[in-house]
Amino acid sequence: MVVLSWLRELPSNFNIFVSNRVSRIQSLETTMSWRYVPTKLNPADILSRGATPEELLKSPLWNSGPDFLLSESAAWPGSTEYLKDLPERRRNELLTTTLTDLSIQCKYHNSFPKMQRIFAYIAKFLFFKLRGSSEALTPDDIKTGTTLLIKNTQQVFFSEEYRTLKANKAIPSYSKLSSLMPMVDDNGLIRVGGRLQNSNLEFHARHPIILPKNHPITTSIVMHFHFKLLHAGAQCLLAAIRQQFWPIGGRKLVSSIISKCVRCFRMRPKLMQHVMGNLPSDRVRPNRVFHTAGVDFCGPFYYKSEVKSRPPVKCYVCIFTCFSTKATHLEVTQDLSTPSFLCALRRFVSIRGKPRTIWSDNATNFVGAKNELNELKEMFLRQSHLNAVHEQCLDDGIEWKFILPRSPHFGGTQHINM
Repeated sequence: MVVLSWLRELPSNFNIFVSNRVSRIQSLETTMSWRYVPTKLNPADILSRGATPEELLKSPLWNSGPDFLLSESAAWPGSTEYLKDLPERRRNELLTTTLTDLSIQCKYHNSFPKMQRIFAYIAKFLFFKLRGSSEALTPDDIKTGTTLLIKNTQQVFFSEEYRTLKANKAIPSYSKLSSLMPMVDDNGLIRVGGRLQNSNLEFHARHPIILPKNHPITTSIVMHFHFKLLHAGAQCLLAAIRQQFWPIGGRKLVSSIISKCVRCFRMRPKLMQHVMGNLPSDRVRPNRVFHTAGVDFCGPFYYKSEVKSRPPVKCYVCIFTCFSTKATHLEVTQDLSTPSFLCALRRFVSIRGKPRTIWSDNATNFVGAKNELNELKEMFLRQSHLNAVHEQCLDDGIEWKFILPRSPHFGGTQHINM
């Protein structure tokens, strides 16, 4: 009976599962006639209810079929009333609201100044009987129209929050406005609460008006400020807007509007892409670890002396970096003197082996450096230090090289580890 009730109606009256199957059956049975068979006269019900082979052999209904098939069709079981209250039927729900967003139906909703003037005239019409008014718009009329426009939008999109705030109750935690501590001002606008009540800022800067997310009015306000500020950037535009309004999801909205602005796209300069030069042969050819190394200092660091009464003592770290494998070796030195550096070099050689070439910063790289690096600059500039290092390297068969003056990027392998 349920299936027959389905087939007598349109497939669109039921849910998707039943609708698809009813539509399929109706497309196949255009020449068929469907009738209702009572359960006691239907042989198919014997199998659906379960029966043994012996019961099937003894059943005359299963062997011969129902008796009414031997008579004329007029004597067949008559049709009964079909079911109307089917659980698979689609339910139509009608939602009504007492508030209507008037701004969406206006063809000028993409222009905030035009919407201000339209609602200013609406406000003049509404309050005409309360106070006299002239035909020309005044700044007060624009302000009243803007208040009416945003108030209507907030009451539609923040209806639950608006009723809660009017009843002096707390905003639910699941609301998007809960983190803003909203409040309702004397004009009925929902504003950001915040903690700036004692600030010297103006009222609308301390408590910006909250704007709904993804609303045409919110978009038009952002575009209005974007044109007013001569196509300002994202941070400047958002900061200017938040002096009066607080759009939900404002950062993404501002970035989206700027990216879609045709004039900003045309005026956006193309940055020059510098072509990087080839890497040195020592960095791309396989060699043993620390075959070619770079050296640099970092610091100063401070360590506490064993005697509690003494102040912290400076120390530095000498960094040796392999050009081929980027392996790093660290040596601690007490100061930036030549003996300390040579001791660190000897310890490095005794542990890692003799390098073929060592690269270091040129002394002029430290010109204009901070006070902490002055000692390092003086050490590199000292001729006695250069002679001592040169003699030590000659004895050990190490070639010492300096990078180009005023080119710290040549020592990137060492600097990246610092």
